Amino acid sequence: MNRVLFIGTLGLVLAGTPASVSAFCRSTTCVKACEVDPVTTCVIEGEPIAWLGSCLGYTLQRDGLPSISQAELSQATDAAFGAWQKAACPATNKPPSISVGDFFGVAACGRVEYNSRQANANVIVMRESWDKDKTALAITTVTMNNVTGEIYDVDMEINGTQALSVGPPTPNRFDLQSIITHEAGHFLGIAHSNQDGATMFPTYQSGVEDFRTLENDDIAAICTVYPPERNVAACDPTPRRGFSPECGLDPMTGGGCSLASAPERSSPGAMAAFFLGCSVAVRRLGRPRQRAQKLT
Repeated sequence: MNRVLFIGTLGLVLAGTPASVSAFCRSTTCVKACEVDPVTTCVIEGEPIAWLGSCLGYTLQRDGLPSISQAELSQATDAAFGAWQKAACPATNKPPSISVGDFFGVAACGRVEYNSRQANANVIVMRESWDKDKTALAITTVTMNNVTGEIYDVDMEINGTQALSVGPPTPNRFDLQSIITHEAGHFLGIAHSNQDGATMFPTYQSGVEDFRTLENDDIAAICTVYPPERNVAACDPTPRRGFSPECGLDPMTGGGCSLASAPERSSPGAMAAFFLGCSVAVRRLGRPRQRAQKLT
């Protein structure tokens, strides 16, 4: 049984640093010592990951933040996922074959977990306290089948101790909707892009809302992972093993893909960077001799 964890690494990408022009990257099942394309910087080992169904649901954790209401979080999240699912795919001008929505109401559980034998929820939680990397704006954790690449569960954490804003751009604050739009790309199986200006490009500037909308590179990514002509079953957004707003009794927990902010000493327009690194936590279930190959 493998739990795949995307863990943020430290560093800064300075404004004005030239970037290679290259295509989007897909997240894969390879998470450690992976071969990387020298031009695109995409991981070229492992199976690409994706949700197999035609739809899925996310669930907002009920606690929220004093500074951001549940309604504001809901609006930002709905708009963020809407940007991806409403993209017009090249050639067909049709949307990608995936829809995402808040189908089940709020969750009491704010723990990042996957329950292999119990019901689950793809939780989005605002953290009023933060015990992870202090520069991180958000972390998304993906649980997948490490053989086939099927995504089983995703949880997103947003660092509420950072200076966040909703509505029009605010100087020195990071736009919540932009953060969630980028993290939604990871939620759907898309990795970082080397294409300057793309929503999945690994730098983000405070005081702007650039990541609220997709660029051609992002559209190419979502339409490749979920092409309009993909043959899928009717929509059933129920999480694996069913939906539960409560925490599980025997969960698997871990870290995820993070968005890092610039240090306080940086200028008001300082860049914040998304950094992607990988590690694997292995957990065995069943007989000791059973190979840890699949999540079930």
